[in-house]
Amino acid sequence: MSLAPGGALRRRLHVFSPMPPQRNGLADYMVEYLPWLSRDFDVSVVVASDQQEAVARARPADAPWSVIGEAEFLARQPDAQGQVLYNLGNNGDCVYMLDHLQAYPGAVVLHDISLFYLHQLATERGWMGSLMSGWMAEDGHTVPPAFLRRDGSLHHTPGMMYQECLMLARLLRHAPGVLVHTRYAQGRLLGAVPEADRAGWVRIPHFVLPPVVARDAPEARALLARLGIGPQNVLLLVPGFLTGNKMLYEVLAAYRQVQPTAPQLRLVFAGEERPAEYDLSARIAVWWPAGEGPVVTGYLDAAALDTLLARADLSFVLRYPTYGESSGILPRAALGGGRVVTVDIGAYPEFASPRVTPLNVGPGLVDDLARAMAEVARAAPWGPEDRQAHQADEAQRQAGRTPVALYPAWRDWLDLCHTRGRP
Repeated sequence: MSLAPGGALRRRLHVFSPMPPQRNGLADYMVEYLPWLSRDFDVSVVVASDQQEAVARARPADAPWSVIGEAEFLARQPDAQGQVLYNLGNNGDCVYMLDHLQAYPGAVVLHDISLFYLHQLATERGWMGSLMSGWMAEDGHTVPPAFLRRDGSLHHTPGMMYQECLMLARLLRHAPGVLVHTRYAQGRLLGAVPEADRAGWVRIPHFVLPPVVARDAPEARALLARLGIGPQNVLLLVPGFLTGNKMLYEVLAAYRQVQPTAPQLRLVFAGEERPAEYDLSARIAVWWPAGEGPVVTGYLDAAALDTLLARADLSFVLRYPTYGESSGILPRAALGGGRVVTVDIGAYPEFASPRVTPLNVGPGLVDDLARAMAEVARAAPWGPEDRQAHQADEAQRQAGRTPVALYPAWRDWLDLCHTRGRP
C-alpha cells in the first residue's frame, strides 16, 4: 500500500498485460491507462518471464508504475489488500496469463469473445494438451476419441467445443468482474457463459486518441513522398496489422478491377504483415509483377499511421470472421476525416458516424468495394478546409471516448471488482 497524491492509501494493483516493445494492440491499450491507474493504485505490471528484460528497458524512466516478472508476482502472494487485473485478448502474448487466471482470479478486460487462437497457440507450445482435456472432464464434457492422442491429450481441436463456451467459462468462473467494449460482445459473452455472475460486468467503449501529427508537418510530407503519394493521388488505405482476417484478398481483387480506369488511385496497406496468415506481398507480386501494385509500409508508429489516415480519401476497416473484437482503428480512421468502409457484422455497426459506411459481408463484397473505390475516384477533390471540417466534426462526436473521459468508469469498475473479490 502507498499514498495517492491526496494522501489516501492506494491499494496494490497487479496488471497482467502485453507491453511495449511488443507490437500489440493490447499493449498500446494498456499503456494509455497506466498513468491514470497509477494515480489511484500502486501499479505493478506483471509480464511474461521471457519479456521482463525488454519491457523494463522500454519503460519510461519517469513512469509511475513498476515492471515485475511472474516469479516476483508469485512471491508476493497472498496479498489480501491487493487486486489483479488481466488485459486479455485472443493473442499469443497472453498465453502466459492462463495459469495465473486460474490461481489468482481478477478483473478481466476481455477484448475478444472468442479465445480460439489463444487456445491454439497455447496448445502448440505444449501448455494445454492434456490440461484442456482434464478441464472438459471436470466440467462433464467428453472429448471425441478422434481428437485424442494415445496418451489422452488433445490431438486436434474440435473448434466450436472450445471457441467460446468452455474456455471462457473456465477463465471467467471466479472473475469478480469482466469489462467488454460493445453491446455485441456483451450479448455474445452472455450466450457463451450464461451461468456467469453478471454483477461485475460492465461495458466501456474502446478509447480513441486524437491524431498525433498534423498533415502538413515536415515528417508527414516526407512519409507521403517516400510512399509516392502526391497531391494528384486518391489514397486508399488499409490501416493496422495485416492479419489473415482483414479481408486483404477482397481489397486487392477490388483494386485490381478499378485500377485500369482510375490510375490516380493509390492503395497502401499501412501495417505490419503476418505472412503466416496471409502472404500479402507475395499476392501483390503475382498480380502486379511490374511493381505498379499496392504498397505495404510495414509497421508504423502512431504518428505515421495518423499521417496516412489524415490523408486517406477512403479507408478500409474490414474483418471477417469477427467475434466481438473492437479495436480503436475504426473510430481512429473516421477521425482522419476521409470516408471509411467497414463490415456490417459483429460490433462494427455499433459505431455510427457519417464518415463510415458498413458493407454487407457476402458474395458481393468485392464488387461493393470496387464500387466504393470508383466513387471516391470520381468525386471532386476536397480542399484543406473540407478535410479540417470533417476532422473537427468527428473529434467533437468522439470527445467522450478519450482515456481521460473513460477512466472514471474504469476506476469505479475496479472498485466494484475489489469489493466483490474480497472474502
